[in-house]
Amino acid sequence: MPVLLLCYGDTAAKQLLRNAIEARYGRNAPAIESLQLEFEGRARVKLGFVKTWLPVVVKAWFKFPMQLRWDFIVKPLGLSVQRGIDAYDGQVYRSVRGNQPPAEIIEADLLETARRRLWAFAAILLTPLSDDYIRLMYHANELFEAENTRLRDTVMLGLRPNYALEYASVNCTNPDTQRKETFKLRLSESLCAVNGLMLPEHITAMWDNDIAYEMKPVKAIVNPDLADEVFSLTAATTD
Repeated sequence: MPVLLLCYGDTAAKQLLRNAIEARYGRNAPAIESLQLEFEGRARVKLGFVKTWLPVVVKAWFKFPMQLRWDFIVKPLGLSVQRGIDAYDGQVYRSVRGNQPPAEIIEADLLETARRRLWAFAAILLTPLSDDYIRLMYHANELFEAENTRLRDTVMLGLRPNYALEYASVNCTNPDTQRKETFKLRLSESLCAVNGLMLPEHITAMWDNDIAYEMKPVKAIVNPDLADEVFSLTAATTD
């Protein structure tokens, strides 16, 4: 059966989204209310005065439409492991670095940056964009915007000529440069089935034209039972 869209906005944008969902999932798109993902890859990390590529492992949790969490572990050869968490529970953004306790982030730019980057990751799944809290805006033949009206954040989505999603981008402050830049998730054309969920085989994250990290999905759990405390960092996550 055709993909059911509950979102609203421009008719042309809705058709682009429908085409993108069918290009990814066919006509049996999964209904994703919550999701756990794991990635492996490499990140450009500053060590001293230089940046270098280091292995990274990422775990992400989503509970749509408002709750998002991103955990990462960077493993420098011969050096201490670097750990971090960014989480938004629908009201408060919290960050953890190393073995420090969670810190509530109240600076507007940092809150906006974390929320928008996490929303960009949610958007590349495509099916969350079909929900009734999403407003779509048409830009061009293969370009449209999706606004999460509850988060008040907008993501730009670019499609390939065959309607497969090529990238998702948001504008926010780069924490390293303290400048407003474009954060873009560029997706490989090839797909892979990860625990039954079709995902891009490779994802490249960029600030403007600089690559921040590259990774591939290695695990997916669709609709896990996630407590709200997972996103407020007051409970253990689901492994």
